[in-house]
This record gives sequence, structure tokens and C-alpha cells, in this order.
Amino acid sequence: MIRKQDATSVITAVASNRAGHSLAWDFVRDHWEYMFTEYGVGSFSFASLISGVTARFSTPAELQQLLDFMEKHKDAGFGSAALAVDQAVERTKANIKWVHQNKEEVLHWFSSQTGNQQKIY
Repeated sequence: MIRKQDATSVITAVASNRAGHSLAWDFVRDHWEYMFTEYGVGSFSFASLISGVTARFSTPAELQQLLDFMEKHKDAGFGSAALAVDQAVERTKANIKWVHQNKEEVLHWFSSQTGNQQKIY
């Protein structure tokens, strides 16, 4: 078992790993109401949790998942994580824009370093 006060750290650590990113996000989405109602505002940091699991978001699909998550839980609310949720949306939008503006240049640089010419879709 993971102690309640360690749950945020464990979930965000899993989310920081490429292999665990989706797993952590799915877990938060699937268990949000339980965590929010059972853990309350005590030692559980909802803002850190949201920031941690959404830090790598950079695709329109991830943005849509985040917006759907907000819509689904708007009645229960987000408590101390309300600002973090809004910031996650803005950060995801900024990341999507950055990828769109820079993916060709980054691909070109990688290709020049490896000698491979491929197109990112």
C-alpha cells in the first residue's frame, strides 16, 4: 500500500516516465472522484497531481482528454487544483503550438545528425 501522503509523489513519478505517462493519467481520470472525496484537502496535493500528470501533454488528443476531464468533474469541482487544471489546459495549448511551429526544424536537425530523411506527421 502507498501512504496517502505519498500518493501524489508516486503518481507524478509514474507520469514522469514515458512508459507510465498514460497509465498515470488514466488512473487519475478513473479515480478522480474517489481521491477528491476521500482524500479531501489534507496532505494530498491535487494541484501537484494535476500538474505532474499533465506536464508532458502536447497533442490535440491530450488536450481533448483534459477538456473532457474538466467537463466531467465540473460539478464536483477541483478544489485546490482548479488553477492547476486551467494552467494545464493553457500549457497543453502552448505545447501543441510549439510542436506545430517547430517539428519540421527539429526533424531536420535530427535528420542532419543521423543522415536519415523522414517526415513527421
